[in-house]
Amino acid sequence: MALSVSQWAFALLPFLLLLAALFWGAPAIALVSELIGMISGKPFPARAARQMSRLGVRGHALFWIAVLAGGAMFLNHPASQSEFAAANRMLLAVTAALPFFGTLALVAYDLGWKSAKERKAIHLLLGCVSNVAIKCGYWGLVVLALLLFRGISLDSPSFLPPWGSALWPLAALWLPMALGLTAAGGLAYLLLRRNTDDWGRDYYRFAAPFLCKWHLALGLVTLAVTVWMYLSLKGVFNLHLPQILYAGAAATACLVLAMSLSLLICGSEHPMRLKVSMLLITLLTMLHAGLFTVAILETLNRYVPGWSVPTFMPQVLRLVM
Repeated sequence: MALSVSQWAFALLPFLLLLAALFWGAPAIALVSELIGMISGKPFPARAARQMSRLGVRGHALFWIAVLAGGAMFLNHPASQSEFAAANRMLLAVTAALPFFGTLALVAYDLGWKSAKERKAIHLLLGCVSNVAIKCGYWGLVVLALLLFRGISLDSPSFLPPWGSALWPLAALWLPMALGLTAAGGLAYLLLRRNTDDWGRDYYRFAAPFLCKWHLALGLVTLAVTVWMYLSLKGVFNLHLPQILYAGAAATACLVLAMSLSLLICGSEHPMRLKVSMLLITLLTMLHAGLFTVAILETLNRYVPGWSVPTFMPQVLRLVM
């Protein structure tokens, strides 16, 4: 896969990953937070769920705008006229339709908050439907990627990679990264909506640590999956090449620092006074996602035949070394 990308375009990568994370993760955090509120009998988790569902709706709107813009440019790309695209138009259409249906269900879920107390079962059902449809669409894209880049049919015994393959931790990495990045984005959204959604001081003393706990827990899972990926690739690729090692190390440092700030907010009696820390958590988590993606791309560039997606790492290394 050869792709010509302007070097400055990688500055947009953290924002694109945040958008993808909100699309995938915000409905899940909203639904789980609502369930936490129902089980605990406390109102604050449900309010956090309401804010996350609204953030998810806005993230979905921006996501589909980006998809339409990208699709318009892709129409003239040779891949759109390929044999694979011609033979699997129905599969491609269903893969796009499922997450769009999930978006419609998420909008209904978000609009149903006012009547959620009287219609709890229907509201939860809408939340479940939105999540299932979005997740099915996402994994549909993963299957398409396997078909497209590996050239393996669904009935082939080698369609699923062996357990020791690095494809498993690579696929597993998206879940904690997306949810952690969504929680970090939720902190920035909490600040932006502080005056508009004024639900009282007690709520904001709960909401900031609540999202930071999400961020901390998922950050730990992300680090564990990263170690799993490293161990699965250690004997196959040389991951200590500068363009791979430095990008990966910088990504890990950003995540650890962001988690440290989340821990600070969790232990604070006045978390809303730590606004700079909340913004830094969002930015550092976005940087982690962007730099880690660059490390993966550089690994693919080096070791996967035919893969070429130039990043900014060679230029950075020339500046610092």
